[in-house]
Amino acid sequence: SGTWDLACKETNDEGARAQLKGIGLTNREAEVLIWLAQGKANAEIALIVGARIGTINKHLEHIYAKLGVESRTAAANIACELTASA
Repeated sequence: SGTWDLACKETNDEGARAQLKGIGLTNREAEVLIWLAQGKANAEIALIVGARIGTINKHLEHIYAKLGVESRTAAANIACELTASA
């Protein structure tokens, strides 16, 4: 797989989470998406949020479905766009 670069500011504050919750994500899904947008791997996200990798994978399935995307990059791009002003 290739690498990708995003100009997404590093944040995990309530403003960014609120922006993502506003489009139908749960608090945990929003948190997972913020970490994904910052380039974290699923295993890293699992460690950060204190969950199993399988749980993170399930959260990502739900996130992709809610956002209408099929890839990490597409989901991360949406997160960056939505949280840019947060």
